[in-house]
Amino acid sequence: MQETGQSTDEVFDMFSDQEGEGGIGELRLADGDLFELPGASGRLERIDFGNGICLHRAELNVREDSRFDVQNALPPGWFCGFVNLLGCLDLKCPKGLHHRMSPETGFAMRIDQPGTRFFMPKGQLIRHVGVTIELEALYQRFDNEVPDGLEPFFTDEQDLVEIRPLPINHKIRRLVSTMFSPQVTGPGRKLRLEGLSALFLTEVIDAYCQRNLEVETTLAPTVLEQTLIAETIAKITAQLAQPLSVLQLADDAGMAETRLNNLMKHETGKTCAEFIRTERMARARALLASGEATVKQVATEVGFNHVSNFSRSYRDWYGESPAQALKRNNA
Repeated sequence: MQETGQSTDEVFDMFSDQEGEGGIGELRLADGDLFELPGASGRLERIDFGNGICLHRAELNVREDSRFDVQNALPPGWFCGFVNLLGCLDLKCPKGLHHRMSPETGFAMRIDQPGTRFFMPKGQLIRHVGVTIELEALYQRFDNEVPDGLEPFFTDEQDLVEIRPLPINHKIRRLVSTMFSPQVTGPGRKLRLEGLSALFLTEVIDAYCQRNLEVETTLAPTVLEQTLIAETIAKITAQLAQPLSVLQLADDAGMAETRLNNLMKHETGKTCAEFIRTERMARARALLASGEATVKQVATEVGFNHVSNFSRSYRDWYGESPAQALKRNNA
């Protein structure tokens, strides 16, 4: 399958806020070409696998506050999982909707109307993945029976703008980080990325539908439980360097481990263990960004006794080793 022509090009109109409203120009990229523009540089890629699935991948070094507008390459009627491995984006959609994308919150989405704009705050590295699938192709994969949670995306409307927050679990993060791995090269590169994209969509759909089910079935917290969950969250964030046992946290809160996890998901969108891991990785990234601590010191600060375990966890989370992050931040 060739990856050339309009069917496999994505159009990015990129601007620097310092340049006012004047456009810098149109950028057409299909194969991950490197580019350099005022405000941002990096690599953008769009791969159409010819089976209804498209992978959108980006790694951008944002030096100045920037924005880019995206012209949809797909006709109305598609579903997308949209995740940032690193960095934050502000998403302005048609109908005046605004959303913030971060490594903690992705989106399940369908946007038929043109006019989507991304704002990128300066001073960050952004690693982003989006996988789209045409609704007809997705419908066929479900044997023409759509899961209840996906019903809002399956409509005959041609101007739908539907964006729902997506909990990013460890499986999703690991798939995305693998898409940026140096191992995704060679003759089988496209086939490997196709498999990863299909798995990514599977995990996105499962996570989104499961989240909706849990929200519907979890009993709302009592006033006392709200206080206990707030105390548990404060304890976790204050003691990241210490061993943290979910069972012990549940005992300290005077509730069953299952109830603690349900209430944590109700409050944060994550189980207790997922929340601890998220906080540790976020703290590690901040410490590495400061450039004032070694990798070993950072590992200790976020509760890892062995640097090798910390390095592996950090790479799975952010798609680069802590040593690479430290070197980049000190450059």
